[in-house]
Amino acid sequence: MNKRILVVDDEEMIRKILKINLNRQGYEVVEAEDGVMALERIGKEKIDLIICDINMPNKDGWEVVKEVKGNPETSNIPIILLTARTEDADMFKGYELGANYYIPKPFTQDQLLYGIKLMFDEVNWG
Repeated sequence: MNKRILVVDDEEMIRKILKINLNRQGYEVVEAEDGVMALERIGKEKIDLIICDINMPNKDGWEVVKEVKGNPETSNIPIILLTARTEDADMFKGYELGANYYIPKPFTQDQLLYGIKLMFDEVNWG
């Protein structure tokens, strides 16, 4: 069975591009347009990885990380923050809250795929 990735971003174009690219890599992608929808999907569906923006309406990415990592039933789901927030303080906050990886926008497909493979322990170190 393919790994299932939840892409959480309020920009539909970002979600669609990620979905197309990740489907080509063999991943199954589900989408959420904000943190509220993301948490609903996580509660109802099996999710293997979350790729989440920070700046979103309703519940932002910080809140998603806090809730997912604070819940014993979901705390083992890896989270990659994919965000336009490029300050070191934001990156450190993401890691302090429990994010597993942090990728600033703009990003390359290779950067994203490396992060995903790292989360799934698929990186070959040579």
